[in-house]
Amino acid sequence: MLLVSIAPVTLTAQNKKGDKHKKGDKTKKTDKPEKSPTLVIDNPSAEEQNQLNSEAEASFIDGMKYYALEDYLRASEAFQKALALSSGKQGGIHYKISQTYLQLNNLPQAEFYAKNALENDKTNRYYYILLAKIHELQLKYNESAKDYENLIANVPKATEYYYDLASLYLKQNQPDKALQAYDKLEKVIGISESVSLQKQKIYSKQNQPEKAIAEARKLYEYAPLESRFIVNLCEMLVIAGKPDEAKTLLEKAMKDGISEPRLQLIFAKMERDKGNIPTAFQYLRKAFVEPDLDAQDKIEILVSYMQGNELASKPQEFADLAEILTQVHPEKAKVHTLYADVLLLKGEKLKARDSYLKATKLENTKSDIWQRILAIESEAFQMDSLAKHATQAVESFPNIAVFWYYQGVAYSSLRKYQDAVNALEEGKRMAFNNPKLLEDFNFRLGDAYNGTKQYAESDASYEAVLKSSPNHAFTLNNYSYYLALRRQKLEHAKTLAERLVNNNPDNATFLDTYGWVLYAAKDYQKAKKQLERAAQLSNSGNVLEHLGDVLFQLGEKERAVEQWQKAKKQGGTSVQIDKKISERKLIE
Repeated sequence: MLLVSIAPVTLTAQNKKGDKHKKGDKTKKTDKPEKSPTLVIDNPSAEEQNQLNSEAEASFIDGMKYYALEDYLRASEAFQKALALSSGKQGGIHYKISQTYLQLNNLPQAEFYAKNALENDKTNRYYYILLAKIHELQLKYNESAKDYENLIANVPKATEYYYDLASLYLKQNQPDKALQAYDKLEKVIGISESVSLQKQKIYSKQNQPEKAIAEARKLYEYAPLESRFIVNLCEMLVIAGKPDEAKTLLEKAMKDGISEPRLQLIFAKMERDKGNIPTAFQYLRKAFVEPDLDAQDKIEILVSYMQGNELASKPQEFADLAEILTQVHPEKAKVHTLYADVLLLKGEKLKARDSYLKATKLENTKSDIWQRILAIESEAFQMDSLAKHATQAVESFPNIAVFWYYQGVAYSSLRKYQDAVNALEEGKRMAFNNPKLLEDFNFRLGDAYNGTKQYAESDASYEAVLKSSPNHAFTLNNYSYYLALRRQKLEHAKTLAERLVNNNPDNATFLDTYGWVLYAAKDYQKAKKQLERAAQLSNSGNVLEHLGDVLFQLGEKERAVEQWQKAKKQGGTSVQIDKKISERKLIE
């Protein structure tokens, strides 16, 4: 809702000849300016005059009541009625009608009545301010500026509005006129921090550093022990390429016992500009431990350093500064996120995950933070944590498909296959416009449906992946392997596995899969060849056990037992490995 100031208003009821009486006339709903209604009775008697005054006053009071209740349509009707019943100077009523239209966002009508108010009284500052506001909302900055010019010219002691006038000049890209307005204001009110800072900004944009410094120095000389004026002047000096002067001023402030963390930041910037990064970090530490220095300012400074080349050479220094932020501002989610970002860049992924989780507890509005958490846990294969945090992410952002994907991956890894199917099917519906993510969902659904023994659905999911990506390695691997375990579609399984190893001839896992598919198809000689190649590339217990099984089928019993024994030492074997070794025979 747009709020405007309410000026004191007066209401008079007088009569003129020549107008008709339209009692209870209602406001038309139009954006076009309308004429002000006026009610006049020829030669009213004293009793009629009093009656008109009374009715106008009552209508105006009703309007004020409705306005206070924010019932602006009824307020407008009441004010219009008061205007129709009154005559003479009606500035106050026009002013309230204008305010009401402003609240109704009918700017043309608001402008019309504001102008009428000024026609009634050119010395009322509130009328000028209202009209200027309406013009500004209509982006009529030139007219708004003229309103303030007229206000200053016609209303006594209105020079304070030079500040508003200067702002409007700036909106029209007239910085020189703005400077003139600020100068006139200063002649009346004296030195002003806000005025001086605005002038500094203008001079800096105009590439006039000496004038900007002069403005900063004016504030400093006015209050030489005021820390923010010292900081301001030092910043201007550094920007202007005068670090020695800034350093002298900073050292004097330190001797005077002025404790201001921003002084440390200026020292840090000067050292950074000279390439003295370790020294710059020392000053940053002194500033960062100060709780009075805003956390957002610290974050922006650290981010600016991270965007440079310093992070690669000083990762621990960045981590130390970011950790300080978490200690000084533990209630700020952004500082925990920043610390996590630095830790992630350092390769401390699980520690970064913990800091991201702290951020989500303080402010759970950033889906990208959850995505980083889940990616870290998925990569680290922390499936219990992934299941827990994916569920939290899904609850917070149910329309983000990738969160359902991570939940499905976690459940599938934990052998909660039906839960995995439910999550993956839910997320898949949201991934229809993302072909790559849709492939990932179908691949995982192939695994999950196999786990629930819904083999038709499993095969269909794998086939959906291969339809768009015939060489999708993980799908070729898992699909062919599960078919071999089930002893189903073995010819198709061999075709898939052969394609897999042709594309990846040196991948031990894929060679093992092809060997196992051949084993299931009882092509033991070819299986032996693939598994021996896999064993040369990997000491995996699974590969060695499979090789032992093939050797046993080929009648090489001693070699088979030998491979089973090696497999047991490596780990990752089937539950039958001990029985195979003790009984020296194949157990399936």
